[in-house]
Amino acid sequence: MIRTYQYYAVFNFAEDGINVTFPDLPGCITCGESIDEALVMAKEALELFLDGEPVEDIPPPQSIMPELLNFKDKAYLIEASITYY
Repeated sequence: MIRTYQYYAVFNFAEDGINVTFPDLPGCITCGESIDEALVMAKEALELFLDGEPVEDIPPPQSIMPELLNFKDKAYLIEASITYY
C-alpha cells in the first residue's frame, strides 16, 4: 500500500544556505545551497523521516500554512509517498 503525505516545510534563508524545518515533525531538518537543492533535500528528508514510522504514529499534517517568524522565510508544501508492506 502506498500512502501520500503532505507537510509544510519552512525555508529559512541564511547567509550560508537554506535551512529547512517541518513544524509538524520535530527533528525533521535539512538544508540546501539553492531553492532547487533545498526542495529536493526537503522531499528526501520527509520520506526518510516518515519511512520508518508505523502509520498510526505519523502525526496528521496541519491544514494551514505555518506562521513565519522571519520576513525572509517561505513555506512550501512538500509531498512524499511511502510504501507500506
